[in-house]
Amino acid sequence: MTTTLPQTDASTPARGRTQTAIVTGGAGGIGAAISRRLAEAGYGIVVADIDAEAACRTAETLPEVDGAEHRGFGGDLTSSAVNRELTAFAADGGPLGAIVNAVGISPKRNGKKIPFHELSDDEWNRVMAVNASAPFFMVREAHRYMPTDGSASIVNLLSITAKLGAGGAEQADFPPFLPSTIAYAASKAALQNLTASLSRELAPLQIRVNGVAPGFVQTPMMGGVPADRLISQVPMKRFARPEEIAEAVAFLVSDKASYINGTSLDVNGGWLTC
Repeated sequence: MTTTLPQTDASTPARGRTQTAIVTGGAGGIGAAISRRLAEAGYGIVVADIDAEAACRTAETLPEVDGAEHRGFGGDLTSSAVNRELTAFAADGGPLGAIVNAVGISPKRNGKKIPFHELSDDEWNRVMAVNASAPFFMVREAHRYMPTDGSASIVNLLSITAKLGAGGAEQADFPPFLPSTIAYAASKAALQNLTASLSRELAPLQIRVNGVAPGFVQTPMMGGVPADRLISQVPMKRFARPEEIAEAVAFLVSDKASYINGTSLDVNGGWLTC
């Protein structure tokens, strides 16, 4: 399918106008919370997810502030063509003021870590494609539709594993105790580096790029992972709520973070400190 991109002038001031925010993985646990929080902030939200029905359902539940329109979009974001189609679809509703890459997967087996030597080629490649390549494709296609007046912002969802790495084997008696695979940790480290690099390339356009790095968050992705052993490592002794991650994202896309660029905001209950 051939998509004609709408002609937009990214240099047009966007402050005071209703802006559009794309949230990839927007129908997931964290993504849906981010979509809601940015809708409350006045953005028109495009909820992008591989599950088109879930994306549309999520969009329908979002609050409308000042008549902002919310829409769902379904597609496999590991495809450049799908990202191109998505950005054209989103930009048709207004200037792209925010891009949040919340798309991500963390495969497990019955809630347990998959040892590195048991990861198949397909599992490794899929994790890298979803967690690192898809956000890159999104930014590459979307940045040209973003205002250059300082109002535009990109936030990538990272992970505590981007700095910490994956844990040992399932039966390891030393911390950190993490159910994530080595592929997940490597993909998030790549995304953190990508975030820093993009922040420098996009700085001349006044488009900020930052990351939010959660620790354990209570979402369906945690599946059947045993909680007690994990929580014992966290000083605050609990999982984060998706809404707490969404608040961090909302701060980074706001004018209050206008001079924050190329950084990672850790939201992990004190687990990984400076």
